[in-house]
Amino acid sequence: KKKLQELINRIANLKIFDPACGSGNFLIIAYKELRRLEMKILSAIDSLSSQKSFTFSEIKLTQFYGIELDDFAHEVAILSLWLAEHQMNLEFYKAFGRTSPALPLQDGGNIVHGNATRLNWEEVCPKNERNEIYVLGNPPYKGFSQQEASQKEDIKSILGQASKLDYISCWFIKGSEYIENTKISLAFVTTN
Repeated sequence: KKKLQELINRIANLKIFDPACGSGNFLIIAYKELRRLEMKILSAIDSLSSQKSFTFSEIKLTQFYGIELDDFAHEVAILSLWLAEHQMNLEFYKAFGRTSPALPLQDGGNIVHGNATRLNWEEVCPKNERNEIYVLGNPPYKGFSQQEASQKEDIKSILGQASKLDYISCWFIKGSEYIENTKISLAFVTTN
């Protein structure tokens, strides 16, 4: 029971960061799966106890971070996280007969509207030694001939010179700088 509670405490303190979040798909899936894992753990704790626990979900939208350039997609990501929270609260209610109220809507995650190649990722998703952070996502990949002039400038601003690297290289470079000398994990969907 103690180890299960420690696991809940651990997942309640994770940070999930998608620096190319679009409308939030990766963040939504991560949120829902962590909530489902939490429900399984709570059920296991209850099965080990003579009386049922009376806890609510400890996973909060504030654990989820994203950066999105497109204003509409940015707003959709925030709304989608709220909807995911509502859906998971309904699942929690079905399983345990109680849930935390989601209204009034307050924290919709830490979704920043901006250019991920130009922002300081540590300002978006602050880190310290105690944080367990997972960086993930599907950044845009465009070969040199498919890049807009602004994207070529983004690469140049990161490398300090022009380059024919694929646009996604910006996320790998910034990601490697963000995770350097930490235990942070990073994985992106990408081409060869």
